Amino acid sequence: MKLLLIGAGGVGVYFCGRAASGGAEVEVVAHSGFEAVKSHGYFVQSIAGDFNFRPSRVIRAVAECTSDIDAIVLATKVLPEIDRVKLLEIPAGLPSHPPIVLMQNGIGIEEDIAAAFPENEIISVISYVGISRLSPDQIVHRGAGKLLLGKYDSRDTVTADRIAGCFRAGGIECTVTDDIALERWRKLLWNLPFNPVSVLAGGVNTAQMCDRGELEALCETLMQEVAATANAAGVHITGAMIREQIEYTRKFPAYKTSMLQDFASRRPMEVDAILGNAVKIAAKYGVDVPAMRCCAALLKSVDKMNRNGQLVK
Repeated sequence: MKLLLIGAGGVGVYFCGRAASGGAEVEVVAHSGFEAVKSHGYFVQSIAGDFNFRPSRVIRAVAECTSDIDAIVLATKVLPEIDRVKLLEIPAGLPSHPPIVLMQNGIGIEEDIAAAFPENEIISVISYVGISRLSPDQIVHRGAGKLLLGKYDSRDTVTADRIAGCFRAGGIECTVTDDIALERWRKLLWNLPFNPVSVLAGGVNTAQMCDRGELEALCETLMQEVAATANAAGVHITGAMIREQIEYTRKFPAYKTSMLQDFASRRPMEVDAILGNAVKIAAKYGVDVPAMRCCAALLKSVDKMNRNGQLVK
């Protein structure tokens, strides 16, 4: 397959780099570090084996991509200031409408893309991976490394199976589901508590949040609110799933969450995609989520002050 990667951060580079090692041709839209990436590609230090990912082409904009792209992988952060629809505008000369693969965090992130590109299949992807980006061309893979994907708003798995095969060829554990909505809420069980709490608690890692203390209790409360919201929206999340996520995190190598890494580097944090959208969905269905609302308000303030360099560290 020929893939176009938009959003050359740690997650997109790692998984598309693995796909390239399995035979895929990957064009990358690179902004930061363009010349370095064009010269020598990306260096990935990985627990699954180090590798050098050299894209088939490095370009500055989607308009420069070749005409026979099989799928577009969008792996940017989901932030208010990033116009994802504009990033995905396909050159008029392309003969088809390639699937759009959303390799992104959060809940409620597919609707605007599906509305803007009704002729493109939307494949929603959830990544389970511990990744750090040291520089534009250097990535460190520290934990996990699997994908779960399915077609948005449909149980058809034909296209998702094709794309999964592309990643599997590069050694990635990749599972196709016919209920991606359930899996997005299941992933939010992890993302919503651990990402915000890692920042709001002063820069703690996953091991410190899962030590059976007060922070773990807070994370469990947030998980219970996520479950209540999902169930009200018609997606069945159970108490067993909550316990599974806590146990999974206890066994995971001590890791600084992606949101904490963004905070430390004064990069924007995905407050709305991970917290804000969930609070809105809860309000829509009349679910009381006081812990989520509190964390959302605090995190929005911290994010704003951090971006402006106003926080005392």
